[in-house]
Amino acid sequence: MKRVAVTVGLWLLASTLCAAARDRDRDSLEPLDTRDFDRTAAAHLLRRAGFGGTSVEVDQLAELGLAAAVDHLVNYRKIRYQPDPPPIAEILLEPPDRKKMAELSKEERRKLGEKRRKAEREAFEEVRLWWLERMVESPRPLEEKMTLFWHGRFTSGMREVRNAIFMKEQNEFLRRHALDNYRELLLGIGKDRAMLIYLDGNRNRKQHPNENYARELMELFSLGVGNYTEADMKQAARAFTGWAFNRDGFWYNRRQHDYGKKRFLGKSGRFDGDDIVEIILEQPACSRYLSRKLLEFFCRPNPEKKLIDGLAKEIRRHKYELAPVMRTLFMSRAFYSDASRGALIKSPVELVVGAARQFGVPIKNLRIAERAIANMGQEIMQPPNVKGWDGGEKWINTATLFARYNVVGGLINGVPAQRARNNKPNATDNANAGSENTMTMMAQGKSKARSRLRGEAQPALEPLKTIRARRLKDADQIVNLYVRDLLAVNLDAAKRQALVDYLGGDVKRLDPHARGASTRLRRLIHLICSTPEYQMN
Repeated sequence: MKRVAVTVGLWLLASTLCAAARDRDRDSLEPLDTRDFDRTAAAHLLRRAGFGGTSVEVDQLAELGLAAAVDHLVNYRKIRYQPDPPPIAEILLEPPDRKKMAELSKEERRKLGEKRRKAEREAFEEVRLWWLERMVESPRPLEEKMTLFWHGRFTSGMREVRNAIFMKEQNEFLRRHALDNYRELLLGIGKDRAMLIYLDGNRNRKQHPNENYARELMELFSLGVGNYTEADMKQAARAFTGWAFNRDGFWYNRRQHDYGKKRFLGKSGRFDGDDIVEIILEQPACSRYLSRKLLEFFCRPNPEKKLIDGLAKEIRRHKYELAPVMRTLFMSRAFYSDASRGALIKSPVELVVGAARQFGVPIKNLRIAERAIANMGQEIMQPPNVKGWDGGEKWINTATLFARYNVVGGLINGVPAQRARNNKPNATDNANAGSENTMTMMAQGKSKARSRLRGEAQPALEPLKTIRARRLKDADQIVNLYVRDLLAVNLDAAKRQALVDYLGGDVKRLDPHARGASTRLRRLIHLICSTPEYQMN
């Protein structure tokens, strides 16, 4: 009896120590023990630092080990990737010639204006489908995930900007500096043509300072509410006067800049916009604000103050260089802790792109996919307001939940050719998209522009190849495979058993050569993807 008591006591002590260790892990930026970087941890890393991957891709990442796996994702510039750019109609590449416009009749000007607006709408669709395709197909997933993160922070919308070229420029700017220094992002976004329109920066003149950009720079881009005063905001607006653009890009209009003395966040001087950004970066609140946003997007909601302060310290230590900061986060115990795994709700983009990447299939009709994502509440390149998307639980309601099940079902079960045709652009759109008048900004070398507006039928997923390659027949093993590969959190025993019973029936086995085996497997996968657990990341 005494031996039993000692054994129980040791077990309780060990459990207490393990619980304490787990509790410490949730806030720790110390590297995860390399022995704990197993296949499950690799899948978690790939979902968060990308959009997920196939079973083979997860295996490859796990085999690299923790440090090499993180480096592979963070050092993505070593991987060559040059997708075809989106086509931009020639009419949009040059501004209207005022002299020629004056020579046209009223009706001719009306028709030309309508032609230009139509080309603009088509170009915008091409640009966002180009980005969606990149997210699905890029071998550099962290690059696109970071671009999505910054798009939700430095927001602009096409309906306000009304210029597809400017929106593409902004997207490329965010991607180009995605893991560079935060200073470059803060300085560059204020000079970005789409942002200058979106937040009225191009209307900011010394006689009538426009405060929109200065306010959002501090409230939403760098410091957060409570870390600046209304007077600071007004002084910052003066410093940004004269920031404008022309057909060549950013233009510093010296005649409209206020050269007077300003007092901002406790400092005085004849500041311009660059000076304001430098002063902001000196504030401890800036690193804490960035830390919180990174943790909420990549780690978990409502991160603890200790974790926020720890990552903020890393940000300051690396002088706002983002690549080493993200490497620290992706290697940390906090990132892999129980508190972080399966703690985030997938955004519509993460759901659709993640499903395509997990299944290892291209999206054949990008327009259907993009519309589905918009209908679930995340219209690409059109956040609802300057704050971006609220995310989290706001992604889920009765309508969006069924839409989530259906769009993933389309990737699993296929989309018939007739439905794909019904979602194509009309004949005029197609003619314009393929005509000689469809040009491209040749910023990407010799790549040829190609239209992504045309949709094809989405073939059904063929899962039998995987099952046969692994020589699996036992229903329990097959369910284990897909639950492990598709879910960030475990299914409870009852749900899991229901899946086993469905797949294997009374014999608890699936003959991969039997008639209907492929359909049964697809239904199993669809059932797993229709669980609440699949909505978690």
